[in-house]
Amino acid sequence: MPESSSDPDECNATTVEAVAAPESIDRGVAAATASATATATATATATATTLDGRLLCAAESAYGVRSPYFRCGSFLRGTTAKLIRRSVNSVLVGATVDGVVVSFRGTVRSSTLDWFQNAATLLSPAKGEKFAGRVHVGFYRAVKSIWDALRDVLLEFLSSSSGGGARKPVYLTGHSKGGSLASIAAILMHFDPDLPAPERVTVFGSARVGDSAFREEYDRVVRQVTYENRLDIVPFLPPSRYIMEDMDENLTSVVDSMLWPDKRTRRRDYIWGYQPIGKRCYIDEGRKIVTEVTRELDDFRIKEFEEATFLRFDVFVEAHRSDCLGGYFQAIAPEVCMAGTGELLGHLS
Repeated sequence: MPESSSDPDECNATTVEAVAAPESIDRGVAAATASATATATATATATATTLDGRLLCAAESAYGVRSPYFRCGSFLRGTTAKLIRRSVNSVLVGATVDGVVVSFRGTVRSSTLDWFQNAATLLSPAKGEKFAGRVHVGFYRAVKSIWDALRDVLLEFLSSSSGGGARKPVYLTGHSKGGSLASIAAILMHFDPDLPAPERVTVFGSARVGDSAFREEYDRVVRQVTYENRLDIVPFLPPSRYIMEDMDENLTSVVDSMLWPDKRTRRRDYIWGYQPIGKRCYIDEGRKIVTEVTRELDDFRIKEFEEATFLRFDVFVEAHRSDCLGGYFQAIAPEVCMAGTGELLGHLS
């Protein structure tokens, strides 16, 4: 793993911004943003009734902390959340009814997969870290670029929340790239003697972050739930050797172009070794959550990518979205979103 001095974000200052929690967490709120291409509408009107639903709200809040999703995440009244930013990397930390929530923002660029398009998708050992295996270079660097500031803010929240008693539990979350960063941060927390191990990590449409050795250790020490929506290709990327071998020629070509955008740097002999981590939960066509994700189901999903989508990029984008109109909210926290005549909420990533 390259030393920190090679981090492209090194010259960018890290900032910490205070964000006041909403006065009320239970009243309806107006739409935040609109999309000219939306074919349906939705409004966030209530807090989520489950832990994973509230973490999904927190994950969406990381895209815009003043969005209605900030309310449905049940951040405590009268408290101040903190937003840590460095270059394109950002994380929101706040106190909720569940504990201290750390929510990493996903990509904010126009393409949902553009963050694969750099040389940092290769696996590499993390020098100086205590965990085993190899990890995604780009995701690791992104977390490390804000780690010192995040660590300080976490310690501050934990100190203020304990009140002389037991510390509040820490939950990590994120959508898309944000979920990947949450996983890297979770393993760093586990091996940090001054921080508690995270109570739980819940991610949505998260890309893969490490190889089989990393997965073995991660799953042993971190409790993670990984939600994957139907036709969302991101949770399959970067791929394993098995995934690449199972794709047909057309899909392989599309994925290959994502992973090697600069054909001059392409390594034809490179063997992709990324593996999924955590307890995987699949959201099917009927918005039901399937808790047993088998190899047969993965094979079926790959065939769907090949046949049902016709490799249309907009289909992948729709399946990956994280707001009220996307499959993640409709399956995990449908009570939060109310169909109506309002404008589209949130971030279409």
